[in-house]
Amino acid sequence: MSDNIEKIPLDARLLSDAIIELNISRRNVSIYPRNHPSVEKSLTRAFEFLHKLFELRPEITIAVAKDTLIIDDYYLEKRNPVYREFALHLSNLNIAYVTFITGLTNEELYEFHRFISANAGDSSADILQEQFRELNLIHIRTGFIDYGAFTFEEGKTRKETPNEQLWERYVYGLLEGTLQTEDMSDEIRDIPPEVLARLINKTASDALREESYDKVITSYIRRSSESLFSGKDLKRLLDFINGLRPELKKQFLSSTVRTVSKDMDSAYKALDGVSVDEIMELLNTINEQKMVIPDALKNLLDKLSDLRNIGPENVTIGDTMLVDDIFLSPDLVNLLGEGDFKSSIDATYQKEIKKLLEFKSVSSAAELKEIEKEYSDDYIEKDFQQTILELLLSDIITEEEYQSFITTIKEQTDQLTWSGQYSQILKILQVLYANANRNRFPDITAEAIRYYYSQEFIANLIESFKILGRQMREEAYTLCEYYGERIIAPLIDALIQEDSQIIRKFFVSLLKQLGDGVIPEAVRRLGDSRWFVKRNMLYLLGECNREEVLPHIRPYARHENRKVSFEAVKCLLNSMDGYGLEAVKDNLSSESRESVEQGIALAGAYRIKKVVPDLIQLLKKRRIGGTDAYEKIPIVKALGEIGDPRALDALREVLSGKSLFFKGVTEKLKEEIYRTLRNYPYSAVRDFIEAGMKSKSEYIREESLRLSRTKAD
Repeated sequence: MSDNIEKIPLDARLLSDAIIELNISRRNVSIYPRNHPSVEKSLTRAFEFLHKLFELRPEITIAVAKDTLIIDDYYLEKRNPVYREFALHLSNLNIAYVTFITGLTNEELYEFHRFISANAGDSSADILQEQFRELNLIHIRTGFIDYGAFTFEEGKTRKETPNEQLWERYVYGLLEGTLQTEDMSDEIRDIPPEVLARLINKTASDALREESYDKVITSYIRRSSESLFSGKDLKRLLDFINGLRPELKKQFLSSTVRTVSKDMDSAYKALDGVSVDEIMELLNTINEQKMVIPDALKNLLDKLSDLRNIGPENVTIGDTMLVDDIFLSPDLVNLLGEGDFKSSIDATYQKEIKKLLEFKSVSSAAELKEIEKEYSDDYIEKDFQQTILELLLSDIITEEEYQSFITTIKEQTDQLTWSGQYSQILKILQVLYANANRNRFPDITAEAIRYYYSQEFIANLIESFKILGRQMREEAYTLCEYYGERIIAPLIDALIQEDSQIIRKFFVSLLKQLGDGVIPEAVRRLGDSRWFVKRNMLYLLGECNREEVLPHIRPYARHENRKVSFEAVKCLLNSMDGYGLEAVKDNLSSESRESVEQGIALAGAYRIKKVVPDLIQLLKKRRIGGTDAYEKIPIVKALGEIGDPRALDALREVLSGKSLFFKGVTEKLKEEIYRTLRNYPYSAVRDFIEAGMKSKSEYIREESLRLSRTKAD
C-alpha cells in the first residue's frame, strides 16, 4: 500500500459502525446456523460498511493491543464495550492485526467469523496461522503473535530480535503490568530508541501512571544480569526521551531521575564510564523541560564538580572554573563543592518548606473519592453533554450554533447507545421535543427527531438492548416507555428472531411495560405460521388481560401444538373466561396422556374447583402397573392446591390401598397426600393426622406431627 493511501483519514462514524457490525455478525455466527436471518442480516450490514470504507482506501487494517483496537495511529475508545469485546476476542486468539482488502466477499467474511469463533484451545500461533491459511481467504490477512516469546526456558534457544509488532506487544504488556520486566529486560533493551519513542507516542498520556514510566525506564537502562548502566545506555535513553511528545518527555525524564536516585552506589560506579558531554546533554534536556532539580541529580552534579581535580582539562582562572569550555561562576562552584543547600535557602523559606512537609490533609476518603469522580472521564463527558443540552434549550445561540450542537450530540449518540447510557438518550429526546413544542429552529429540530426515530437507529438501540439492556434494565424500560408504540413492532420482530431464552424474556418484559399498546401488533402476529411466534404473542396478550382480546385467543385453546394451546388456555383462565374452563375439562377427559397432564397442571395452578369431580375420577381410575401411582401424584398435588374437602374420601381410599409389587411407588404417593393436607380444613383431615402419627413412614409421622402443631396454634 502506498504512503498516500495510508494518510487518507477514515470517516470516524463509518469506522465505528463497521466495527460494531463486525462484532455483531461475529457474535451471531458463533451462536446461529448459516441460514439464520440474524446471521444473514448482520453479515450484510458489516459487508456494506466495509465496502463504504473501501471507497476511502483499498485496505483497512485493524491492529489489536490487548483490549484496544488501533486504526493507523489512533486508538479507538477503550470504554466502548463493543470495541473492547471485539479486541479481546481477537487478542485471545493471538491475532495482532486483521487487514480487509477490496474485493472481499460475503462468504469470506462469514468464514473469517467462523474461524475466530472456533475454540482455539491451546493451539499455538503457528497452528492458528496454518489453519487460517487453509481457508484461502485472499481478501483477509491476519498477523499472529506467538506469546511463547514472552517466556524463555533454560536450555532453549532464544529467538532473534523481534519485529516491531512483537516489540509493541512487549511495550503494552509493560505499561499494562502484564509483562514481568525482570524476565524481559534484555528484549526491551533491544528496541531502538526511535522505535520505542514511536510506540510510546501512540499511547494516550492520561492512560499512563507513574509506575508505568518507571517500568519502561528501568527495563531500558538496566540489564537483567547486572544493575549498572553505561554511557551507551544513557545516550540511548536520551535519544528515546528526545523522540517523545512534549507532555511525555517531561514525565519520562522525571522517571529517569527517580530511577537513578534509587541506587546511587550503582549510579556513581557507572558514571566512571560516562563522559561529561553525555552528562551535560542530560542536564540540558532537564533544563529545557524546566524541571526542579532533585537531590539525586544534585549528587550527579557533585560528581561532575569533582572532575576538576581529576584531569588537566579542569582549569581554574581566579574564582572561576573552566570545565569543557564552560565557565562556572564562583557561587555555583561553591554550591557544588560544599553541597550545602541551606546556604542558598533562607530560614523563612526553610520554615515554609517544613510546614508543607508536615502538613496532613484532613479530607475524608469520601471527599477524596467525590473529587476523583468529578475529574473522571465519564463525569466530564456527562457534564459536557448536559452543557450542550442546556445550550440547545437556551435562547442565546444562533441557528448555526444550534445546528453545530445538534451534530455534536448525534455524533456522541453511538457511544451512548453501545455503552448502555439510555438515560442520556432519553434526555436528548426530551430536549428535542421541548424545542419542537417551542417551534425553535423547527427544520433542524424535526430532522434530529427523525434521526432518533429512524429504523436504523431503533435497530441499533435494540441490538444494544441484547448486550447491555439487562444490566441497565430500568433505564431501558424508561426509554421504551418514552418511545411508546413506535418501538413495539421492532421489539416484537427482535423477539421473534432471538434464539436466546434469556434475551427473549427481557424483550417480553420490555413489551409488558408498554401495556395495551402491544395488543394490535400481537393480534396481527397471531397469524404467523410459526408456533413459537403464536405462543409468544398469546403470552403478551395474556399479560394485557383485556376482554376485547379474548375472541382472538379462544381459537388457539385447542391448537394442535400443546405449547400454543397451553398459553391460550392460561390467557382465558386469567380472564376467568368460561371457554378456558371448558378447555381444561376437555383436556382431563382426553385419551392423550399429554393433554391430561396439561389439564391437571392448569387445574392445580388456577385452583379450579369446578373440575374437582373430574380429578377425583382420574384418581380413582385403576390401571395395571407401577406407572399408575406415578401418574396419580400430579392429581394429588392439583387437588391439594385446590383444597376442596370433596377429594378427601378418594384420598382415604388411596391411603388404605396396598401393593406388594410396587410398594415404593405407593409410599411416595401416600407421602404426597400428607404433603398436601395443609391446604384442607383441619377438622376435615383430623383422622388423617391421627393415623399418620402412627405410620411406619418417618416422613408421614413428622408431617402429621407438624400439621397437628400448626393447626393447634
